[in-house]
Amino acid sequence: MTLNKSRQQLPSTWDKSFGPDDKRCLQVTGLKVKYVGPGDEDKDAASVRADHPVPFDVSLYYYEVQVVNKGRDGFVGIGFSAHGVKLDRLPGWEPHSYGYHGDDGMAFQSCGTGKPYGPIFSTGDVVGALLNRTTKTISFVKNGIDLGVAFRNVDEERLYPSVGLRTPDEEVLANFGGSSFKCDIASLESDARQCVQDQVQQTQVPLAVKDGDPMGMLLFDYLVHEGHWDTANRVAEDILLGRIEVSQQDKQDVEFRRQVQEHLLAGHIPQAMATIEQAAPGTLDSHPRVKFQLQCQQFVEMVRVKDDKGAVVFGRSTLSTASKTSADHELLQDALSLIAYDEPQSSPQGYLLGDTYKMDLAATVNAAILKQKGRWSESRLERLLKQLRVTAQQLQSIGEPSAGLLDLQTLLADQGLRS
Repeated sequence: MTLNKSRQQLPSTWDKSFGPDDKRCLQVTGLKVKYVGPGDEDKDAASVRADHPVPFDVSLYYYEVQVVNKGRDGFVGIGFSAHGVKLDRLPGWEPHSYGYHGDDGMAFQSCGTGKPYGPIFSTGDVVGALLNRTTKTISFVKNGIDLGVAFRNVDEERLYPSVGLRTPDEEVLANFGGSSFKCDIASLESDARQCVQDQVQQTQVPLAVKDGDPMGMLLFDYLVHEGHWDTANRVAEDILLGRIEVSQQDKQDVEFRRQVQEHLLAGHIPQAMATIEQAAPGTLDSHPRVKFQLQCQQFVEMVRVKDDKGAVVFGRSTLSTASKTSADHELLQDALSLIAYDEPQSSPQGYLLGDTYKMDLAATVNAAILKQKGRWSESRLERLLKQLRVTAQQLQSIGEPSAGLLDLQTLLADQGLRS
């Protein structure tokens, strides 16, 4: 997941439920928080946290706080805190809490001693807080300007947006994403994505295959699978140093499959079926669904050329007895209905006459041929890319922060590939 996107409930307002030991020095009204206590000493401070923690599957979380009134002294703290942190202190003063304070610009992490961080903020300023789970950091933004990282090694799993006030009339208004942010969050997300991309690019993975360069082998296998023999031979010679070459059997296999596709796209179904048996004997008997699809397509091609008489004879003699499954029956009904239209291409079943359907059918036939020959329907490279997508999805599902920022399309494009 990316910035402020989750399958779980996100923070949406301030939590109005307080523990019995929490002093009520705050007036909480929706997204507004106002200090109404005495404000004489640090012990008079009070904080409030959001109604929900940042979900585990959120890689980047951002919210903003507008200082409506800095009050007497401007002791306003903005940040994050874990569940169970005392609410009678400003964010950052207690263990497992982090805060950027407006009166002195200091950043506080789990103690009352802060470190110099950014400028002070006051009435009218808008301060944003960014939790980056990928880098385990918290950063802040003032009036749209990124102030950089304030805290590192932020390991708490459940952190709540939190604000604290300390002197009379201090008042803030939160924005948890219900309205536009002052900050350019698209830029924040882009920078975070680029950081993850760079980490992936810089990762060194030792690989070894018997024929040398693993990427060269993947590329060679893909080119052979797709029938680009000249290019495959060039890869074998220039990258794999002549340790492998395109075999005559590979050339013959791909040529047969290419002929099958050409026959199908031209509407020559009997020739396509004959070539299938040449390429891989027994394919049609082993794949009755594919055989029936081809027979239906033969009927469709008869309708295309207005051979209605031949189509009726073929339908009665072949299709009526070949249909075995519910899927076959459905396809058969679609095909037979074409004959009732003067312009079958414009009918609801006109998709059967389109090139897209024939290309899909050609892909199905190609997969059946390869399966009959005991080979994969996809190249090793294509299978690897599929596995990569599944792995990324699985990592996202278990809440791995970096996975939510990993843009596979961009990463693969940088490598000259497509997912």
